[in-house]
Amino acid sequence: MSGNENKTKFKIGQITPVYKSINKIISPVDFFAKISNYGRQKNSLFLESADIVTKYGNYSFGTANPALKITGRGNNFEIDALNELGTKFLEFIKDDFAFCNSIHYSANQIKGTLKPLKKKNITQEEKLKQKTHMDILRAIAFKFCPVKIPDMPYGGLIGTISYDFIDQFEDLPKNKNDILNTPDYEMYFVDNLFCCDHRQNKTYFIANALLMNNDFQKVFLQCEKTIYNYEKILNQPMPKKNNFAKKKSKIKVDISKKEFINNVNKLKQHICSGDIFQAVISRTLITQYNCEPLDIYQHLRKLNPSPYMFYINSKNNILLGASPEMALKVKGEKQKKVQIRPIAGTRPRGLINNKLDFDLDAKYELELKTNKKEIAEHIMLVDLARNDVARVSITGSRIVDELLIIEKYSHVQHLVSNVYGTLRDDLDALYAYLACMNMGTLTGAPKPKAMELIRNLEKTKRGLYGGSVAYLTPDGDFDSTIIIRAMQLKDNFAYIRSGAGIVYNSNPEAEYQETMNKALSCLTAIKLAGGIEYENQNNID
Repeated sequence: MSGNENKTKFKIGQITPVYKSINKIISPVDFFAKISNYGRQKNSLFLESADIVTKYGNYSFGTANPALKITGRGNNFEIDALNELGTKFLEFIKDDFAFCNSIHYSANQIKGTLKPLKKKNITQEEKLKQKTHMDILRAIAFKFCPVKIPDMPYGGLIGTISYDFIDQFEDLPKNKNDILNTPDYEMYFVDNLFCCDHRQNKTYFIANALLMNNDFQKVFLQCEKTIYNYEKILNQPMPKKNNFAKKKSKIKVDISKKEFINNVNKLKQHICSGDIFQAVISRTLITQYNCEPLDIYQHLRKLNPSPYMFYINSKNNILLGASPEMALKVKGEKQKKVQIRPIAGTRPRGLINNKLDFDLDAKYELELKTNKKEIAEHIMLVDLARNDVARVSITGSRIVDELLIIEKYSHVQHLVSNVYGTLRDDLDALYAYLACMNMGTLTGAPKPKAMELIRNLEKTKRGLYGGSVAYLTPDGDFDSTIIIRAMQLKDNFAYIRSGAGIVYNSNPEAEYQETMNKALSCLTAIKLAGGIEYENQNNID
């Protein structure tokens, strides 16, 4: 057991990971199934990496017993204790919210209201430094001073930030049609987890000692007990799956093909008028599912192995996905590096009867690399990423170290670039996320006008689509992925949203087909998980 040696050197207010390693990789998804009752347990979460891009596929980790859940909606927030440790955590932080407009504390919950934010007649720097929901997250994520940090995910805040969280900071048109009732953010403080290191072929069981009083011995003993419980689960059988009868289902949409093409043409008019350079318009496919949600995830991860795969079972719904795209990453010791990796430009893989034809695949790749429309759109978004990174970076530190490379996935292939900068000393990852959201590959350019037009044209709020799954450690490292190639499951319906980037010479029919290509892996995963036969997959509209 590492991390619990020489307990006398620790102090109240510190967090130190206690962990045990085994020299083999277990199946991450199988182990998550064991600890989460086959993915059915509420407040369970799992983040997995597949080694599509080696340096972005190092770890997979999960938990089914986080200490706290933090939820924000509008000016309101709630911090709920999910277990005994969470209750102690609330007691430890209850005096840290004096900046709020109102605050109410009980044994198992802190809830409050923030002061309304100023959105107009304010500089970007002033907007960034206002007291926001990020200060709620900051008060929790950075309450404890970390010691003996392992070079792997070890705990902190994990959860989702919605696309519509932008309404807190930008004065956009309202859209009250929120079919999934999505909070602005839903984060968990994770004090224990299992972690698979794919580089070193090791598995770690981790429990963090949160030192809130002088009884350090008791805290470390509880950590050892938590780790022992993880070890016991290793040899337990897989939880039983429910049986489902097969049924047929029609795929419905919130925006028809005709309406989508009309939206594309409207955006092209705005581009020709000089209002925007580019915008990303989306629509939602809705179908029933009749199987275990974790089985859908299992098939999706096989169909579309990605650097960022996720399964989060919250009170509101189940989110699962396999995203290829980083939203924002902040990492480093003395100086943090900020990274955005835009993906824009898509072609299908060269599949014939579900088998890869290498000549056809190479043809599509060459077409993507030489298509003037795709190149122009991508360079526009690289410039947007450069501007976002520069906004929070030390002057002169921003670089583009990869430009217009190809990354391939099961059904599509993309153009990808990489932008870096060194984070300013007076900012942290949460400031950086505020300055950069929402990511340009899901909005367009210029961002404020593109988001305004998107809000006016799309019938329903985006919710989690285009937002992020994020992870923030107590030492300030941050990683996040854009929520695309994903679905939300609620009340036996699956909601799959996908979009296309529109520029002045976009072909409306091709952009519509791009949304279908991007949704295909999710639809296929539901079908392969059993129980559903689509009646209209080839004629959705």
